[in-house]
Amino acid sequence: MDQLRPFRDRIDDLDERILALLGERFDVCREVARFKKANGIPMMQPERNDEVRAHFVELGERHRFPDDFALALFDVVVDWSCRLEDSIIGSRDAETLP
Repeated sequence: MDQLRPFRDRIDDLDERILALLGERFDVCREVARFKKANGIPMMQPERNDEVRAHFVELGERHRFPDDFALALFDVVVDWSCRLEDSIIGSRDAETLP
């Protein structure tokens, strides 16, 4: 199984980078939520949700992912992004939330 080590190491590195990028994405979501809260903007923006969904499918196609994979990834990422925004917008002190 040592022959698989180089592949596994590359996968581990890619996983680290993927999660780091998702962490950055959620950091931006926190900023967006704080901006929305400060400016009285509703959390849900249906037209933006549709844009992001279409963008996920487009990116998936560009990277040779099946549409159902791209949409499943969209569902997970956007669901957690919305939960994060909702928790910040719904709190009294948005600065203390993760």
